[in-house]
Amino acid sequence: MATGLLGRIGRWLRRRSRQGATMESVGAVSFPEHGRGGGWFGDDFLPLPDRAPFEMLPMYRHFRDCIPDISDAVWTWKRLCHTGHDVALRGLDGGEAPAGAREVTDALVSRIRAADGGLAGLLDVFYTSLFTFGAAAIEVVPGHAREWIHDIVPVDVWTVRFRRNEGRLEAWQLFEGESVLLPQDYFFYVGLDRDGTNPYGRSMLRALPNMISVQQQLLSDMAKATRNAGWSKLHVRYRPEERAAGESEEEYGARMSENLRTLRDRLSGAAVDQNLVTYDNVDVSVLGGHLRNHLFYENQKAVEEQVITGMHMMPVLMGRNYGSTETYGTAQFEVVNRQVQTVNRRVGDLLTRIYNLELSLRGVAARATVTMRGNRTVDILKEATARGREIDNALRLVESGLLDKDAAGALLATTNNNLNQ
Repeated sequence: MATGLLGRIGRWLRRRSRQGATMESVGAVSFPEHGRGGGWFGDDFLPLPDRAPFEMLPMYRHFRDCIPDISDAVWTWKRLCHTGHDVALRGLDGGEAPAGAREVTDALVSRIRAADGGLAGLLDVFYTSLFTFGAAAIEVVPGHAREWIHDIVPVDVWTVRFRRNEGRLEAWQLFEGESVLLPQDYFFYVGLDRDGTNPYGRSMLRALPNMISVQQQLLSDMAKATRNAGWSKLHVRYRPEERAAGESEEEYGARMSENLRTLRDRLSGAAVDQNLVTYDNVDVSVLGGHLRNHLFYENQKAVEEQVITGMHMMPVLMGRNYGSTETYGTAQFEVVNRQVQTVNRRVGDLLTRIYNLELSLRGVAARATVTMRGNRTVDILKEATARGREIDNALRLVESGLLDKDAAGALLATTNNNLNQ
């Protein structure tokens, strides 16, 4: 009996110790890739995904500015996503927002980068960075006594580094050889396609350097080959006549040279619609006239397709027409819009945090929710028809008593958000 009692006491003590450990533990058991400190050493900055060198970041900008396909893809992605947004305000209790909340958010929009394009200009820079480097960052500049947001400025992401300090992630900026700790509460960083616990975003251009090298080499080779081949040329062959009786060698040579000069002058001065009439000792042929096209385009097209795929883009949005059907093009555009929605959810969450920070600093008891606007579908009539059927179905559910009006309205609002996001 004593043994059984001691066993129960031991199990109870072990259970209590596990519970105590669970309550006291506030950190994760698992470890990030590079540990909970910095890099290999405590003061090191964390590396980019796949340990890509940080020198690649300025290279991505060079690709965007100098490679037409990449420049077009970044331009298109930015404008597909930059569709505007709507701000909904509610009270902290879920009811109506207090008076003055809308004025606070409107004043914030008018104040941000007022001399440099406003909030729309800031988002333009933000999206450009997002699709070039796979990340974008901004810093909120608080006003006097931190009672409002004075301004929001973009931060160059190629200067941003991350470091873990006792399990907490810190953002630093490298500036003129110095490391500057960025304010955690006012620095916002959005990274796309993050890899595990690595905090940095991953650029789409990371997959393209090899393809870009092949593409540019092909274009260079094509230019050299085309220049070497040139345009089709006229080849004129002149068979000299026999020397006339009593004509000296000098006179014969001078006469042949004059004939050639006259023939050259007639050819060089002939208009497009003029014909050349000669004796039968002159033959005119075309060099290179049998060449109709080159194989360069097929090779270049194969490389272009790899670049387009790497940029997650569709050919028609980059000025390519490979003869795809309308159905295939519509399906591709729907996929692109899904990708736009995914990116804009992150941007919408960021804007929501900024608006709520302003409301909090101002002491307004309200919460903001940002909804990013979506792109219209290819077939607007089909979209309108589908929307009409959804409304009819909701009305039938209300008439049958399965839903009340509030639930039906919420259902339609949810569906509408899914269409617009």
